[in-house]
Amino acid sequence: MIIWWPMDGGFRKVITPRLASGSKLMPTGRTFLTTGADFFSDEYMRDGGTYRYRRYSALEYDVADGIFRLLPRAPYEQSKAVNHLNGGFKRYFEPLEQSFIDHPVLNKILTDFCRILSDATRHDRWNIKLHPYRIVARDGVNGEPAPEGLHQDGVDIIVSYMIGRVNVTGGVSTVKDASKQFLGDVEMNLPNDFLICNNRTRFHDVSAVAIENPKMPFAYRDVLVIAFEKI
Repeated sequence: MIIWWPMDGGFRKVITPRLASGSKLMPTGRTFLTTGADFFSDEYMRDGGTYRYRRYSALEYDVADGIFRLLPRAPYEQSKAVNHLNGGFKRYFEPLEQSFIDHPVLNKILTDFCRILSDATRHDRWNIKLHPYRIVARDGVNGEPAPEGLHQDGVDIIVSYMIGRVNVTGGVSTVKDASKQFLGDVEMNLPNDFLICNNRTRFHDVSAVAIENPKMPFAYRDVLVIAFEKI
C-alpha cells in the first residue's frame, strides 16, 4: 500500500504493510465496493454532469468501545461557502447497502484509520461520512472526481481510498496548504493506495479522468472517500 500524506513543509510518500495486510481487495474491488449496478447517478450535479455515481451513509465511532454505529438516513449537506457548485441545499443519496456496512474489509479500514487519527489528534469520538464514488469517462466526455475544483469539505480529516481504475488516465490528486501554495500531487493507481489530508489546513483537488482505450466498453475510477469529523 502507498500512502501519500501531506506533511508540514512537504509531501511524503509512505509505504506501510500493516494496513494493507488486513485490507486486501480484488483488483477491481468487487469483493468490497458495491458493483457498478449498485451505484446511483448523482442527480444533484449543477454543472449538468452525468459522470458521477454514488451512495452515502454516516457512522459514529467511539474508541472507548470500538463500535461503529450506523446513523439514521439523512440528507448530505454542505454550505455554499464550502462547495460553491453543489452546496447550499440538501442532497438525498441512496444509503450504503448493509452488506457494504458489515463487510470485514470496511471494518478493518475504518478501525485502522480511527486508531491512527485518534493517536495523532488525541481525540476519541468521530462522525464518519462514507462516500463511495464511481467517476465515469465516456467518448469525448471526461469524468470529474472534484467538479468544484480546489476545495475543502468542512470536516477535520479527509481520506481518498483507491478501490480501482479501469481504462482511464488522469485522476491526479493535488494538495495545497492554507495559502493555496502547492505541496504535491499523486496519481493513485493501485487498490488500497490512499491520500490522507488535514482538511482544516489543506486544500485538495483531483483532475479529470479520460478514456485510455476507446475500444474498451467501460472507463471509470472507483474511490471511497471517508470524511472524519470530531464529535
